[in-house]
Amino acid sequence: MRIAYLALNDPLDKKSWSGTTYYIAKALQKNGNEVDYLGPIKPPKWLDKTLRAIAKATRIIFRKEYITKYSLLLSWYSAKQFTKKLKGKKYDCICAPAASVELGFLKTNLPVIYITDATFELVSNYDYSEFNKMFWFSKLEGNLLEKNALKKSSAVIYPSIWAAESAIKDYHIANNKVFIAPFGANIDMIPDRQIIYKKLENKQLTLLFLAVDWDRKGGSIAFDVLKYLIYTHGVQAKLIVCGCVPPSHIAHPNMEVIPFLDKNKKEDYDRFVSIMSSAHFLLVPTRADCSLLVGCEANAYGVPAITTETGGVPEIVKDGVNGYCLPYSAPGSTYAALINELFINEEKYQQLVASSRQRFEEHLNWQKWTESFTEIYENSVAKKEPAISLN
Repeated sequence: MRIAYLALNDPLDKKSWSGTTYYIAKALQKNGNEVDYLGPIKPPKWLDKTLRAIAKATRIIFRKEYITKYSLLLSWYSAKQFTKKLKGKKYDCICAPAASVELGFLKTNLPVIYITDATFELVSNYDYSEFNKMFWFSKLEGNLLEKNALKKSSAVIYPSIWAAESAIKDYHIANNKVFIAPFGANIDMIPDRQIIYKKLENKQLTLLFLAVDWDRKGGSIAFDVLKYLIYTHGVQAKLIVCGCVPPSHIAHPNMEVIPFLDKNKKEDYDRFVSIMSSAHFLLVPTRADCSLLVGCEANAYGVPAITTETGGVPEIVKDGVNGYCLPYSAPGSTYAALINELFINEEKYQQLVASSRQRFEEHLNWQKWTESFTEIYENSVAKKEPAISLN
């Protein structure tokens, strides 16, 4: 296929959408598709200043937050720029990752495949700090852009039933154009299968909290787990916090903090591999998650994920297969008891390590996702008339 890749931000930036935009494109290219990057598009100064001024005025007058990235004005501008880039070119489809803003005002007769991990309705009512004081007009804009994007799409691909059901229920999208395909691990190299057993050489129970948001990802619960393991179960466990810095009052001799690792740098990437190879469990008692991408990464190294039954997480982590999803209300003591029980049973733990890697190989990789994408295109998009016709 010849694919027009629609992304307002730089699609080659691994920080964009936690790297998902980048890895989707690379996976499509790896499977023989021609991917034409239409982004990034940088808003002009006048637009940036206008949006900042609106946000400032909203904060001062209404004491609410105007979220500029969901602006109708930004959507209108990006549509004009993308229309120019599409003009005179021939594509089989438009691939639009996390692109409700890009699609909002876009007019095209090409079939659109919209890929995202949640609807605006879900995330705006979820435990994300950026939406806590959202101005009512921002919510109106966000929902309008989501509705337009969904209606213009020939197919919508979500990684979870949780997200797919919202599109059908909240935006009245037809069932036959909503599809589910779990995302893959955002890693450049798939580790050799033998590396999953290296952690068995590490006799100290090692937990990995891999996250950029301490509060939303349940950092305080993870810290409680460490203390319960040490003081209740008598296990000299270790907690590695990677990607963020806990509040200053949270500290322990058995907790190691690594604020940031840049996997583009060899020394940082080697350290990441070393951590993943020695950790026994990924511990992320998340309070809000559309899709636990770090779970896919951990499973590539045979690391089971101990996490929360919330959002799209249960679509990634299957109990007893590649980890466990505990109830949202579960305290640190419950997590600690489960981890201790799993770890002291060597045979059961090793089976969980092997099945975690198997789940990655069979379901949680970008090759598998691309196969689903191709099947959806061939069976549900290519055979249809274009979703949008130019007037």
